[in-house]
Amino acid sequence: MKDIGSILREQRLAIGLEISDIAKKTCISTRYLCAMEEGKFQSIPRVYGKGYLKIYADMLHLDLQPLLERYEQDKQELITSR
Repeated sequence: MKDIGSILREQRLAIGLEISDIAKKTCISTRYLCAMEEGKFQSIPRVYGKGYLKIYADMLHLDLQPLLERYEQDKQELITSR
């Protein structure tokens, strides 16, 4: 499976939206949207990461479950690598 950021970015581009379009419609900062697309979820406050991913995936009409599974897996790997 591709990384979460690549999936988000490719889908956003495929439907012709800019980061600023997503930011306006979701009220998520462009800084956090860019961080998600770059796979830098550690740059997003922990309490918001999963929620922002849900909102962004919904906005892009993506299947959320595989993304959440990958998110949890990546989060666990980050924790164990410390």
